[in-house]
Amino acid sequence: MAVDFRDHPLFPRGFNSPTRFEADIHDCEVWGEIPSDIEGTFFRIQCDFAYRPPENEWLTGFNGDGHVSAFRFANGSVDYKSRYVKTDRLMAERRHRRRLWGVYRNHLTDDPLVANVDRGAANTHIYWHGGRMLMLKEDALPYAIDPVTLETFGSWDFHGKWAATSMSAHPKIDPVTGEMIAYGYQARGDLSNDIAIYTINPAGHITKEVWLKSPYLGIIHDIAITQKYIVIPVISRTTSLERLQSGEPMWVWDGSLPTMVGVLPRDGDASDVRWFQGPARNTLHFLNAVDDGNRVLMDLPVSDGERSPSQIKRWTFDMNSRNDRFGEEVISTANGVLARMDDRYLSLPYRYGFVGNSDPSLPFDEARVGARRRVTNTYQRYDLQGGPTSTFYVGDTQSLQESGFVPRKGSTGEGDGYIMGVASNYAEMASELHIVDATRMEEGAVAVVKLPFRLRGGTHVNWFSAAELAEQEASA
Repeated sequence: MAVDFRDHPLFPRGFNSPTRFEADIHDCEVWGEIPSDIEGTFFRIQCDFAYRPPENEWLTGFNGDGHVSAFRFANGSVDYKSRYVKTDRLMAERRHRRRLWGVYRNHLTDDPLVANVDRGAANTHIYWHGGRMLMLKEDALPYAIDPVTLETFGSWDFHGKWAATSMSAHPKIDPVTGEMIAYGYQARGDLSNDIAIYTINPAGHITKEVWLKSPYLGIIHDIAITQKYIVIPVISRTTSLERLQSGEPMWVWDGSLPTMVGVLPRDGDASDVRWFQGPARNTLHFLNAVDDGNRVLMDLPVSDGERSPSQIKRWTFDMNSRNDRFGEEVISTANGVLARMDDRYLSLPYRYGFVGNSDPSLPFDEARVGARRRVTNTYQRYDLQGGPTSTFYVGDTQSLQESGFVPRKGSTGEGDGYIMGVASNYAEMASELHIVDATRMEEGAVAVVKLPFRLRGGTHVNWFSAAELAEQEASA
């Protein structure tokens, strides 16, 4: 059966159609000049689709095949490489030349041919830790790939010590200890309310395991850490056996459910977790959390309902209070849902956050690119110490994807570096990587890496310096 994506509701014709190819470009075209203090690799993940999914697929697109891009910087030049993660599910479909997997996280809709094949798509995030490059998707174990060739090695279970059935795509790496705090939810299988939390040392070995029960069957897409605590939000998107039996994707919004947030001491066990409660909030990705005396402060993009505009808010958890409600205040009105920071300050007091923002007051050339429901036309840097907001405007035919912070080589000061992010250039039907000095964002991009093709909208990005990659490879 030939592949045909026409008229699928997930793929309106145009920029976000499946990419479906792998590429190598030696010496990419660059407009501007790549700074000499950028040396390393910018990794980007997208959910692609090798075969047509069911018509009622979850419109987030999170059930696509993992596809990784690497922009490798050295000596003022950049090379590009992209590869599919050769997961068991992708290779099974290639053998049968058709879609075998059903809708998002619903094994009851899969073809019986793959009843015993790993559903993991390795399509959400990428982390370098313990000398392994891990491709992550929250409903399965990660896949390890070669950080240079992007060759797939296979699934990874941390030397056989990872007991949970899944690992989330959003672990956190402590910049002080080098430990990774990682977790899985629905950790004993689909529809279980188990959460498994692991501490993994810099060499990649598990040193601690804690099992918790979730207050209800909700999505736990991300966590935050401080130096003392692990913060575990359960969001008002839920599921049930009846929903899966009806053939629908796993998640549905339920605004009647509260937001529940577990705060677990990093040196504690399951009996030490404390659950806080707040109103239903739509959020998936978190920025940072810090200890403030007896309080835990957590910053994150939040929508008040399923589809209301997002803002950066601060949630406050008073560990001395007998009141189990958490506080909430707005710290930035930027409306992007993906916020990043200088990860060298993760879990520590920090000053700057970087977030995409849609600003309708800026020029947009609808005649050249067509009507768009929304474009992310700026990156904003907000300042928790009250300094002015700094803004980068990408142009009137582009929309920005998630950015990542790239420290200037040899720098230690927070925010001293660059913001990198891929933009969709609708007028040219091509993608481009924008490099912006994080200290002078209003001056525009210092360099733009032009690709001669388009990439679908990405999920997440990460930067790893050449020194980081070499050091961990040598010690692994």
